Amino acid sequence: MTLRNCSHGFVVAVTAVLVGAAVGGVVVMAGPESVVADGRVMQPSTATASVLRPVQPCRLLDGRITPDLGRLDDNTQRIQVAGRCGIPEGAKAAAIGIVAVEVAGAGFVTAWPSGGPRPDASNLNFAPGNTVANSAVVQLGPSGAIDLYASTAATLIVDVTAGFVDAGVEPSAGRFVTIPPIRVIDTRQIGRRGTSEIVLPLPPGVPSDATALAVTVTAVNADEPGFLTAYPAGMGRPEASIVNTDRLNTTRASAMFLPVTPAGFVVYRSMLTDVIVDVGGWFTGESAGPSPDGLFVPQSPSRVWDSRATFDPVQPDGTAERPIVFPGAAAIVANVTALESTKAGFVSVFAAGTGRPEISTLNYRWPKPVAALSITSVSDRGVAVYSFAGAHVLVDVAGWFTGAPLVASEPPASNNFSSEQSEVLLIGDSSFAGIRWLGALNSLQGAIFDNRLESCRRLIGASCRGREGYAPPTVVSELSSVLPGRYSTAVIATGYNDWSGSFPIGLAAVISLTRAKGIDRVVWITYREGVGFVSPSAASNSSSFAANNAVLRSAVASGAYPELILADWHRYTLATPGWLTADGVHLTQSGARAAAEYTSRFLAALERRPCPPAIGGPVSSGGWCDDPDSTGPPD
Repeated sequence: MTLRNCSHGFVVAVTAVLVGAAVGGVVVMAGPESVVADGRVMQPSTATASVLRPVQPCRLLDGRITPDLGRLDDNTQRIQVAGRCGIPEGAKAAAIGIVAVEVAGAGFVTAWPSGGPRPDASNLNFAPGNTVANSAVVQLGPSGAIDLYASTAATLIVDVTAGFVDAGVEPSAGRFVTIPPIRVIDTRQIGRRGTSEIVLPLPPGVPSDATALAVTVTAVNADEPGFLTAYPAGMGRPEASIVNTDRLNTTRASAMFLPVTPAGFVVYRSMLTDVIVDVGGWFTGESAGPSPDGLFVPQSPSRVWDSRATFDPVQPDGTAERPIVFPGAAAIVANVTALESTKAGFVSVFAAGTGRPEISTLNYRWPKPVAALSITSVSDRGVAVYSFAGAHVLVDVAGWFTGAPLVASEPPASNNFSSEQSEVLLIGDSSFAGIRWLGALNSLQGAIFDNRLESCRRLIGASCRGREGYAPPTVVSELSSVLPGRYSTAVIATGYNDWSGSFPIGLAAVISLTRAKGIDRVVWITYREGVGFVSPSAASNSSSFAANNAVLRSAVASGAYPELILADWHRYTLATPGWLTADGVHLTQSGARAAAEYTSRFLAALERRPCPPAIGGPVSSGGWCDDPDSTGPPD
């Protein structure tokens, strides 16, 4: 079968290779050979079928205690798993949790069977200053170990919750039984926001001797950085976590294979937060009858979909289907990553053609990558990925469970460009007020613009008296006046009148207020450098503008402002002096129209919308408006 982008003829082939392996009377397919977007061939799995053997969550590595082992920086560390923490010798795979702390920069972590080549896949993504956790199911190498790689300096913590061992002849215990996702608790609905422990019984229909559940646990709007731990009821709380939050990421989700007892399981909250728990399946105990279904076949992680390569992201409120079908598979275990999102939202992964469940696989607020483990039933059409807000999606498969796929009964859902226009707050000083003065407001297209364009405006402090005959409100004052949740984006085209020494303070104040008002993206127009303009009272000049641009670039690189995106007006205008007056900052008639069209195209590119018909513009390979900073001004 093939994955094809019909609009652009880009093909990703996923060829089913019917390689059978006899395992104690159970025959499983070894899996597909995949030719991915850059032409590399992923080899089929040669692993045998296995069953789950849960253990009390146990720490394999704590890089804070042993930094010589757990502090990685563009290097690989091998960790022995089999024979430790109750994982049997000869285990074929393990369910682990990975936490990255003390992160120095943006990067990712990959786990794979020891001794093999590092795959083009990831299990965890982080930004500077993040503390991030995710679960993974990893095939073990011949010696029972895994290899871990971190692309950027980070300290890693690794916990293990289960091993997978040879299935034998039609086993009873340790097989996975998929169920339609069940939400067992949402503390927002029952007024149980808080800290400490929540004890939850086994869901209805799950037998008392079930050994583990497939759960997704979400922390929602945590008050402060902290973590969630899940563990079997009646047992001591382990030194392990499933979800970690930090100052900038207060809603996060993660899935895991959670050991349980007849009394159920416990979710512990270290911080004040709401919690959602969804269950998507369970593992059998000895009372279950023997069956070849529900056995796990691990493989080294392979990337089966990268929407950046196929130019088909999941659109806002859209659903993309992919024929990810493994012969003899009822469910897949995959790491799902969302990145370059258009605004805050979530992703849900489910069996194609079966109706979208009211659950989320992962949650994101910023366009930075967010990853989560997914245990997903598949249908005869594969899997579907829904996104509340537009996002690119990566899917890395680590194995699958045997059984019959579901039968797709619903037609494919739409994944078309959104027709909804976002509300944008545009706050400018005289550098962009020419859009209003010179009659170019009708060139602001593709969004609902609230234009607050007045001369002599400052970020903070008191504005100066401008062309309008009064001192306009500062950016901070304008932001203070808006209703929370109204705007998805703020465009800041102000700063030429600020004292250069106070610019970093003004930047921090603006970002703080946009967060308070629920504005998830701040587009900052860079300042023109090498110009003759000097602000009133000589507060700033060309050297100040260059220094302020450097502050903006440093702020983006730091990771402290994940919502901040620079629109490089300085570079865009270098070859078009006719757009600017003699001072190099203010707009001419043609420049006013160009500034409005630039802003419109930039926002359309960020949201992956078509260019507004009234102004047009270059189109990307995916059919949305191309980034004007990449294409440059029109000839």
